[in-house]
Amino acid sequence: MNFWDGKKVLVTGGAGFIGSHVIEELLRRSPTVRVTVADDFSSGRRANLRSISRQIRMMKLDLLQPQACLKACRGQELVLHLAARVAGIAYNRAHPATMFRENMLLGCHLLEAARQAGVSRVLMASTACVYPRGATVPTPEREGFLGQPEPTNAGYGWAKRMAEFLAEAYASEFGLDITIVRPYNAYGPRDHFGREDSHVIAALMARVLRGDDPVLVWGDGRVTRSFLYVEDLARGIVDAAERGRPEPLNLGADEEVTVAELAAMILRAAGSKARLRFDPSQPSGQPRRSCDATRARRLLGFKARVRLHEGLQRTVAWYRQHLGTKTMKEARVIRARQR
Repeated sequence: MNFWDGKKVLVTGGAGFIGSHVIEELLRRSPTVRVTVADDFSSGRRANLRSISRQIRMMKLDLLQPQACLKACRGQELVLHLAARVAGIAYNRAHPATMFRENMLLGCHLLEAARQAGVSRVLMASTACVYPRGATVPTPEREGFLGQPEPTNAGYGWAKRMAEFLAEAYASEFGLDITIVRPYNAYGPRDHFGREDSHVIAALMARVLRGDDPVLVWGDGRVTRSFLYVEDLARGIVDAAERGRPEPLNLGADEEVTVAELAAMILRAAGSKARLRFDPSQPSGQPRRSCDATRARRLLGFKARVRLHEGLQRTVAWYRQHLGTKTMKEARVIRARQR
């Protein structure tokens, strides 16, 4: 029997970039899984679920409120806790208190609600941002509480560390079945393109596709990252939730590239001949970030299937299909301001 058949599954933040792909993965695995989405549906995110809206139940809730979390958890068997305040480097540096407070509250309220509602299992989505600046590369899970999180995203990193600790404490004290995953640099369709809180691929792709020349790249381009296509991440999250592993699991790809190499790849994927302009005065974050996914490979059979060049091509195609008209309007506004 399929594990997910007939299961009642709550996905917090399910209308978001990652959450919407996770729900699609759940529906691919079982036509009878009963998915509830708890989300505030901010910034037009309901559109991410338009194609599957008849197959799921949606609840508009502010999960920063404890009663909202309890309402969402009642009657659920599994909770995939993906709701989070996420942002790029600029927002993280400017709002460390907001990043810590909101992510910490989400974790606290959700775990207590799951306990009160008798939820069988909770998957907590953590982050690679829990790791310290000088972590071993590729980074193993055992370094998740070593030193302090990378300073440019300290509020977010500390909140996710504390959420991991709290989840393990609930498992110890109350017997709550918990699973923790640490995703690495997800990208792909439905990402937050060109906004203040965009991550590096979404920010660069928006600049390239609106026709910027030169294309601004924060930092000197020498920092490295490993990027995971969002459909691969969704598969890893659902696998982890199904297996119910108590130890944290890194979910990431084994390709490590510099930001300069990444920017050049985005230009090629978009067919652009624009120049790149690096600005070393802007923050670039952790010097190296690359995933050791040995544990997830051993326990889940997890491995990234979509190589970076292919994922970028897919994301460019999606962007042009869904955001192309908006991008052209933005480009005209920007050029008018520059005259």
